[in-house]
Amino acid sequence: MREGGLGAVAVEPLAERLGTTKGSFYWHFKDRDSLIQAALERWMAESEEMLAAAERIEDPVERGRRLTEFAFSAPSGADITTTLLVHAQHPVVGPILEQVTRRRLEFGARLSQELGLSADEAYRHTLTALTMTVGIALIRRGAPQLLPQGEEKDAYVRYIVELLAPPLV
Repeated sequence: MREGGLGAVAVEPLAERLGTTKGSFYWHFKDRDSLIQAALERWMAESEEMLAAAERIEDPVERGRRLTEFAFSAPSGADITTTLLVHAQHPVVGPILEQVTRRRLEFGARLSQELGLSADEAYRHTLTALTMTVGIALIRRGAPQLLPQGEEKDAYVRYIVELLAPPLV
């Protein structure tokens, strides 16, 4: 899914790529949707692991900086959120995408409240940060040459941290 979206999740090409048979695939998964479900559950677990690692950073200012820097400097394809948003109407994708997105928003809002924002401000702040993250990820996928590279990228990430995280500055 990371590489080719939901359309790339097809039994025959996947079995061929893995050097196995369709029968072997069906031994492990009932159908294509079962495979999609398993992949999404893995993505959800990875997202939870990232949030748990961030939670272990005691200083909320440092936690916020690290999360923001990670979100805006992750390598292309590191997060399949942008791919999944296109398929949000899919009956397997939609509920898990909403659950992960809600969890990220709750985590960010709680952090913003730790830094002194009201509940409403914290939610708006986190939603703005998330939508900027998704927007940059889309540009990184579709027109990466338009984004800064090298030292300019580092300066841009610092700018985003300052812009998005006034309580962190």
